[in-house]
Amino acid sequence: MFTSIMAAPAAAVGIEGGKILGSVGAGGIALVLTLILWTGIRDPKGGAGGKGGDGGGGGKKSRIRKRLTSDQAQWVGVAAGTFYMVAGSIWVVGKNLSDAFASVFTGGGFGTAGLGAVSLLLACLMYFRELSPGKAAVTGIIAAGVWAQAGGIWGLPQALILTGAHAIGAT
Repeated sequence: MFTSIMAAPAAAVGIEGGKILGSVGAGGIALVLTLILWTGIRDPKGGAGGKGGDGGGGGKKSRIRKRLTSDQAQWVGVAAGTFYMVAGSIWVVGKNLSDAFASVFTGGGFGTAGLGAVSLLLACLMYFRELSPGKAAVTGIIAAGVWAQAGGIWGLPQALILTGAHAIGAT
């Protein structure tokens, strides 16, 4: 009588452990979100398209395919600021910026203002004012750090962003 033991087939190449994006990490996501902000906000420099004395160097004119609106820039900024804090290393600049902004209001110059008041101030600024995309992105990055430190309801954006990133295996 013959008995054979068959080995389990090797794992198929594909999505392993729910990592849809592969091994990205918080630093990688921070880098990509920074690139999105940089390319989606900034007008490209370079040729005006054409030859001659029109300031262009000839060749095709570079242009933005998708320009970020003010709202998009501020929410990409919030996501980027969240990943800056998680990634650490070079990305601590976002947290330092948030700390410096919050200390202006919580340092005693405005009475006993806490981080909740600073969070409310940022939320009002983001809701009631339409900033240029660049200023909206910086406001979003600052808001991410202040909201994370304030806790309470202000910590919800950070929790949602990190839960979503963890669900797709990005962190």
